[in-house]
Amino acid sequence: MVELRHLRYFVALAEELNFTRAAERLHMAQPPLSVAIRQLERELGTELLVRSTREVKLTDAGRALLDGARHTLSEFDRAITSTRRAAAGEFGSVRLAFSWSARFDTLPAIGQAFRDRHPDVELLTEEMWNARMAHALRSGAIDIAISLCPEIANDVSHEPIRHENIVALVAASHPLASEPAINLAELATDAFLLFPRDLAPRLHDTLISLCRRAGFEPTIHSGSFHTGWDLRTLAQAPTVVLIPESVTRDLPEGIIALPLNETSERLETSLLWRTGDLPPAGTAFRDVARRLFNPPSQPPVISPRLNRGQRPTGPQRAR
Repeated sequence: MVELRHLRYFVALAEELNFTRAAERLHMAQPPLSVAIRQLERELGTELLVRSTREVKLTDAGRALLDGARHTLSEFDRAITSTRRAAAGEFGSVRLAFSWSARFDTLPAIGQAFRDRHPDVELLTEEMWNARMAHALRSGAIDIAISLCPEIANDVSHEPIRHENIVALVAASHPLASEPAINLAELATDAFLLFPRDLAPRLHDTLISLCRRAGFEPTIHSGSFHTGWDLRTLAQAPTVVLIPESVTRDLPEGIIALPLNETSERLETSLLWRTGDLPPAGTAFRDVARRLFNPPSQPPVISPRLNRGQRPTGPQRAR
């Protein structure tokens, strides 16, 4: 059977037309090279070279084999390179789910940095509620997820990459809208717009607990915060929304973001992946995310009041 090494030996000899130079090029002795070429000729049933004491020349069969041998070796080398790049996370795709809040700053920041470092890896993104992420990871529907206050599962690994200050969104007409910062307890009589608990239980409970630690049981207003945001109707409802600071990059018209004096209270954004089953491209994505943001232990920063369209001044991306 013709082996790839035989083709490599033949191409080197066909290009050098000298056994000594071809052997030196291949970093081998001349006798094994002569034996390998004879084996190749026996396999093909024809002479590939005309040998004499003065020169080596290709036969017609040898010239016919040369182009094909070069192409075969080139394709094989290309396949090996692609395989190694894929194993190193430099090739392929990453199926990524993300919490709604990540789309404003966290996802674009990681995505752009990842594209700069791994331009040949395709990112396939899908917005997803936290409660669905573990199942999607187990089923293989996604490779990795970016989650705000993620749901914890035994077979799903999670790693915090970012902790953010919490801000309260209120209508511009709210009595406290002109304050530079407030105590959460000052909103105790307001209704809070919150998603159904089954969509993101841990995040839901975290926000409720925040109010309880401030000394009050929040009044929950039923409705869809995300829909109100997308339709730009939030300002029409007399409700309060608690969000991570990065979401304030593009506030709807008529909405004000008020920093809270409870700066020790922060929301965690984490990466999730199925334990022991993160593909190389997903590992590369995780490594980029790890390096991008400041460590979670960074002291909190008290930000001034954020108006519509103003960039947050809390924890910034690492440069």
